[in-house]
Amino acid sequence: MKNRILAFVLIFMFSCFSQEDKVSLFAKKDTILSYDLLLDIKLEDLDQTQNNIFDAQKIQAQLDSLNQLTPLELRYTKEIGQHIKFYLFKRPEQVSSLLTLAEYYFPIFEAYLDKHDLPLELKYIPIIESSLNPNAKSPAGAIGLWQFMYPTAKEHGLRVNSYLDERKDVYKSTEAACEYFRKSYKVFKNWELAIASYNAGRRNITKSMRRSGGKLNYWEIRPFLPKETQNYIPAFIAALYVMNFAQDYGITANKEISIKSYQIDSVHLNERMNLAHLAAIMSIDGELLAELNPVYKLQLIPYVENEKFPLILPNYKWAQFLNNKDSIYKQLAKLDSVEKFTYPTFSDIEKIKYIVKRGDYLGKIANKYNCKIKDIMLWNDLKNSKIKQGQRLYIYRIIK
Repeated sequence: MKNRILAFVLIFMFSCFSQEDKVSLFAKKDTILSYDLLLDIKLEDLDQTQNNIFDAQKIQAQLDSLNQLTPLELRYTKEIGQHIKFYLFKRPEQVSSLLTLAEYYFPIFEAYLDKHDLPLELKYIPIIESSLNPNAKSPAGAIGLWQFMYPTAKEHGLRVNSYLDERKDVYKSTEAACEYFRKSYKVFKNWELAIASYNAGRRNITKSMRRSGGKLNYWEIRPFLPKETQNYIPAFIAALYVMNFAQDYGITANKEISIKSYQIDSVHLNERMNLAHLAAIMSIDGELLAELNPVYKLQLIPYVENEKFPLILPNYKWAQFLNNKDSIYKQLAKLDSVEKFTYPTFSDIEKIKYIVKRGDYLGKIANKYNCKIKDIMLWNDLKNSKIKQGQRLYIYRIIK
């Protein structure tokens, strides 16, 4: 993936908001840390001087020590060694920043993984997915720490609509990722295959298993997998190794990253709100307010009958809002009026299961549901436009 700039703004937002203290971290932007999966690197040998301090036998022994503590198979291969070299010798600054971020994120991931009785080593997945950047967006449209594509996000209960994108919610997205891994392991009974399916999708894994003659092990079906997925487990094991043994290579957490802690509270709103207007009225830094509320992709909070949406505020502003909310609502309405500001229509998405009928083709189905052929292909992971009678397709459409 292309390099991106990471804003180190990390938000504690629970699935169920309440008016109680939470901590948010806010740090300066870092232009070094990028989220490029490390899946498309050229696996050529690095400089001889680097190879001289690269001890494959030592790494194998260290991975063996970790193997005693996990249900995963942490083997060593030449490909894994090349990924480890890339991290250690080409991206030491990135590793240093990741070690700092891990101090914040890993306890969150571990709590959810433990709740679902999943291997704690799955916490390393966001290393290769997003470099622990909650605002990461891939060229393909995957978003957040766990890099959920739109259909997968919807499948696992994450709300993505005209106003909201819960893929950026640290807690809700981690819960959704745990649900995905739990289901995948139930299907494959093998953790490497379950992890690989996170990259390729379950159907591509089962296809590769059939092509391999029914093999049930990732390393045996690896030659039959898409190229990116062939590198996914090696990149994952390399990330796991590097995060555990970086100090052996003189890499430690980046202490120059300045992170401030904020106590924050949430309130549930009775009216819609433009966060830029609120920042001006309450003298809150607009960038901070936006980072505390990343789920609102337009930085607008909607109003929907019988539903209340949370606003996250620094706790030193929470009491001010509650004590003056009637006045604040009036000032907000006045600003909207002066600027003739129009709020977009709130729309949500519903998922429709469609069974292909005789005579159907993608253009016909797309016309029926007022969408594009390429959308249907994306939603259903279709490599071409060919469909057959009885095939199941999923269609997503906007509802008001």
